[in-house]
Amino acid sequence: MLGRMDWDLYWRFERFRRRCDPLDFRKWKSDSQRALKGLYPGAPRLLDSTAGLGDHTVNLAEAGFVVEACDRSPVAREATREALEAAGLDVPVFDAEWAALDRPGRYDVIFNDALHWIEDPAALRAALAGFYDALAPGGALVFFFADAAEPHEGYGMELMDWDWDHMERERVAWEHTLEGRTVTLTVLAQRNATTIDEHHVYLDRQDGAPPEASALTMTRIYRWDWHGVAPLLTEVGFTELRSDHFENTAKGYTFAMSRAFKPA
Repeated sequence: MLGRMDWDLYWRFERFRRRCDPLDFRKWKSDSQRALKGLYPGAPRLLDSTAGLGDHTVNLAEAGFVVEACDRSPVAREATREALEAAGLDVPVFDAEWAALDRPGRYDVIFNDALHWIEDPAALRAALAGFYDALAPGGALVFFFADAAEPHEGYGMELMDWDWDHMERERVAWEHTLEGRTVTLTVLAQRNATTIDEHHVYLDRQDGAPPEASALTMTRIYRWDWHGVAPLLTEVGFTELRSDHFENTAKGYTFAMSRAFKPA
């Protein structure tokens, strides 16, 4: 393994990439927020628990949700605040562990697009329990799993096989130059029993300075298909589980948005 997952490092280089890449990331991610708003008219209280660089946070606030946002990474929180300020939005952004949000009954909806990064079952259960506590009665946790559109058991591992067969083992993911600085991201893939490690190696070159290399490892976890996470949701108190399917016009495919409901 070349390096552990370091979200501060990841978001720092992603911020540089965003300054160079012409892709409109907010538009690219907007379909899930538009679909969610169709399910929740009015102004429900929503926590964006995966703020990242603020794309979802801004989209959800502009859609009419009463939004708060959290992220453990200070780099991500700073970027989210900057994105909100640029959009003219006043949204609280805070640091909190999912397992210890300490906001009982505060939200009607909790949005999360990163549960699949948690490999340990106990840690995932603790996060789900934290979300459950922070939801108001009748509230819903909104999350995404790759197999929710076809929830047959074992689909997660089938997807892993497909991904590995279609994945370059070593590739230059991107390279950008801005104001005398060039950053190159090379990704090396490694398959394990139920995961695929993607080792990210960043080469950062500034004019007149020696190049610097940084590394982290992002682990794609395939054990948490729909059938794997459903029992954990039930254990912490969620009752009805539901998936709704929508078109992603930016990416050109159908995606599934899953919801777990706290009893009213």
